[in-house]
Amino acid sequence: MNWFSRLSFKTRILSIVSLAIFICSAIAISGFLYFNNKEMHRGIIEKSRAIHLRLEAATHYVATQAGLPPIIERMKLKYKPGEEINKEDREAVLKQVPIVAAMKIGEKDADKDFYEFRVFSDEPRKKENQAQSDEMVVFNKFLKDETLTEYIDDNDKAITVYRPVRLKKDHGCMTCHGDPQTSPWSNGKDILGYKMENWPDNKLHGVFAVKTDLKKFVAMEESDNHLSPSTFLVIAIILGGALGIAIAAAIIKKPISTLNEIVASLDNSGTQVNSTSVQIASTSEELAQASHEQASSIQETSSAIDEISAMINSNADNALKSSASSQDSLHIAEKGKEVIGQMIVAIEDINVSNTEIMNQIENMNNEIKNIVAIIQDIGAKTTVINDIVFQTKLLSFNASVEAARAGEAGKGFAVVAEEVGNLAAMSGKAALEISQMLDKSVKTVEDIVVTSKSSIEKLVHQGKLKVETGTKIARESEIVLNEIAASINEVSKMIAEISSASQEQASGVNEITKAIGLLDQVNQQNSSTSSQSANAASELAAQASQLSEQVKRLVLIIEGA
Repeated sequence: MNWFSRLSFKTRILSIVSLAIFICSAIAISGFLYFNNKEMHRGIIEKSRAIHLRLEAATHYVATQAGLPPIIERMKLKYKPGEEINKEDREAVLKQVPIVAAMKIGEKDADKDFYEFRVFSDEPRKKENQAQSDEMVVFNKFLKDETLTEYIDDNDKAITVYRPVRLKKDHGCMTCHGDPQTSPWSNGKDILGYKMENWPDNKLHGVFAVKTDLKKFVAMEESDNHLSPSTFLVIAIILGGALGIAIAAAIIKKPISTLNEIVASLDNSGTQVNSTSVQIASTSEELAQASHEQASSIQETSSAIDEISAMINSNADNALKSSASSQDSLHIAEKGKEVIGQMIVAIEDINVSNTEIMNQIENMNNEIKNIVAIIQDIGAKTTVINDIVFQTKLLSFNASVEAARAGEAGKGFAVVAEEVGNLAAMSGKAALEISQMLDKSVKTVEDIVVTSKSSIEKLVHQGKLKVETGTKIARESEIVLNEIAASINEVSKMIAEISSASQEQASGVNEITKAIGLLDQVNQQNSSTSSQSANAASELAAQASQLSEQVKRLVLIIEGA
């Protein structure tokens, strides 16, 4: 809503009035169109009912004339049974049928009254009167409920009013649709040659439908009236709204002019007050600024001297403390020298220990090599076992051959030879598995020996390098500690001389500090007085500025942005 706040007061009022008129107009038009539409639908339904009443009246009128029995008798005299009646006589008969007369009247006035008339049934004598699927829904409603006398289908496109057509004995309906035994030709057919259905009294024969197309109806209404009521209402409301806005503009014109004059006067007075207060505030601020600057300079000087005095005293104290610390540092450096000497001896011992570990590992490797040699000897023995197994298999084969030659006498020996061969095969398989396990063990042990030896040699070598580096650094540290001890002796002498000079400087600075303190007290009083004057002027300027801002807001509200 930032754009709205930029509008003038007059424009805002007119905008609000216009919006209110627009909303009221929209509500009025919507309400009128809604109720007008409802009224139109109600009128169409009443009109359709009137048409149905007219059709019912026509049916009743034709039935009460009782013209159907005489014309049937006349046709019976004129024609023979089974002979076809000509068109003119057929029309004469149909005019005396009440329902047919109602159908003629309904179709005749349909174009004139802007509606569609239709008759439909589930068992019509003409195909064009066969009920469609949607029409059968309505037909079944009347069929299920005999008390239902009317059904209305009201949608956005059309309004259809349905009423049932039931057979009535007193209307002469049974003459054509009743018992075939009562046929005028004594052949089961009515006077026009249609088969009599033997229907009972009050049976649902069909449905009359009066349908009004809403678009056509509205178009007809608009053609009759060049300006529809809804259009006239919209135009009237728009003109009334425009007139209301014009009247509102004329009414608020004078009050807005008066407000503009008051705002202009307030703006001028506020500007003058603001200008004067700014000048006073500026003068007071300059005076206060000068006093503050002078006081700040004195305070800075006093602070600087205090800091110098504190620094001198601190230097004297630190010099004494540094002298004591130098002596302590000298003792610590000498003690560190002794510790480093001990560390060098310990590192050399570690180096000797690493050499001994390397020798021990070498001995372990030699012993592992001996184990590998033993495993290899076992492998060689296994080879001999394999040879024995081969020879046993060969002997078993020869024994089997000889047993076969001996025939029945050698069968037992053949079984023994076969078992010996099986044992030899099992021994050979076991010897082969042992040989494979020994080969795998030898390879695994050799790999472990090579890997362990390489890793240990690498670790021992790295340890040796680190020990050598530590030894070198320790020797260098010993040299540096000797140099530090010599420097500490010289620094201790210099600190003693600085401490004596600092005590003399502190005495002179204390006298200067007292004089500056008195000067600072006088300047603080002047600064306080000028500050009070500046604050009063600033407060006046602030109030004048606030008044000016309020006047600007009022101007913005009245005139807009």
